Amino acid sequence: MFKWDKISWYASVIFIIGLVLGAINNAFLGLLVVAYLLRPTILAFGGGNKYADERQKTIQFQSGNIALTIVIVAMIVFSLIDVFQGKRGDQYNNILIIALLAKAVVGLIMLRDYKTAGFRSGFFFGLLITLFILFDSNFQPIGFLIALPGIALMAVSYFGLRKPMIAAIVFGVIGITAGIFRTIASFRNSIPLQNEITTIVLVSVPLIVTSFFFYKGAKTEIDAEPEPE
Repeated sequence: MFKWDKISWYASVIFIIGLVLGAINNAFLGLLVVAYLLRPTILAFGGGNKYADERQKTIQFQSGNIALTIVIVAMIVFSLIDVFQGKRGDQYNNILIIALLAKAVVGLIMLRDYKTAGFRSGFFFGLLITLFILFDSNFQPIGFLIALPGIALMAVSYFGLRKPMIAAIVFGVIGITAGIFRTIASFRNSIPLQNEITTIVLVSVPLIVTSFFFYKGAKTEIDAEPEPE
């Protein structure tokens, strides 16, 4: 049975604000979505446990996965329809990639084994970069040379299993530097903002998230060390 609790009040306030501001500008109607997703988002990140039992958490988890799958399939279908109509079929790609990236990152966070999560995210990010470059160059010798940064990221990820703090620093510096240089390049070359945001999310965010994972893994190891007598 549904119970009115603190989260319900917060969601109601956001919903009302969205209705009022939405009458002024339709952009504020997005607050209605925020109100609807407030409870499942809080529960997904481990908050508000006293306001939900295990059954409710399971329902929220399963419904969220099903909803994400439906949205992804719908975007793919709409893209195919656009292609058959002679239009560009890549307008949903940015949303699709960001959604999949967010699901992967959240899944790694839920592991609670931060060092392993850092290794997985860093290794597979380096692997994807390496494979993309190799396929783009048709596996020419120059392609292997260009792919060295991706191979280096995989090596640093493996090294991070033993020295997570060093790996955290390396990934953090690379991620922040890549984001800064990409932002500067976008202003000089007048790159569309949407494409720029997607590129930064796909490049800098995985690196910074990997840095965070290794940092948390290193901090956990330090906290677990016995106090000197």
